[in-house]
Amino acid sequence: MLSRSGSELRIEYPYAEDGLDTRGVRLPDIPILWLELQVARAVRFRGACIVDTGFDAGLYANEDLTLLLEGLAPIREDILHTVGQESITCEVFQAKAFLTPPTVSRRLRSLGTAEIFVPVLPDHLSLEVIVGRGILNRLAIIIDGQKTVII
Repeated sequence: MLSRSGSELRIEYPYAEDGLDTRGVRLPDIPILWLELQVARAVRFRGACIVDTGFDAGLYANEDLTLLLEGLAPIREDILHTVGQESITCEVFQAKAFLTPPTVSRRLRSLGTAEIFVPVLPDHLSLEVIVGRGILNRLAIIIDGQKTVII
């Protein structure tokens, strides 16, 4: 999970196992990293996030994260466009983001402020929190087919 080579701290997250597609063919495992988000003084989210280099923004919310943000004021509304050019209207929130280990409530590295996109329509929610290039581009990251490595 954590290792040090010289003065570099390496953080490693094993991939999450995916399931089967509609034909019964096994899908490739999923690169993940663990984040803690601090939205307000007492409002925190901690969990695995799917690494998605095709998502432009910081974070795309799932139901759990959406419920956590309920009642807070978004900083703005924005529109995301999918590959099929469907428009998804989202409320955008800000949070302080930290890399964290999966088993211990401890912050390993601050990632600064992240934007969280919460779809207005519940049908557009993701099953998992998705972390995109708005955060990934702040990291030296290796995805090698078995683990996500943060250097």
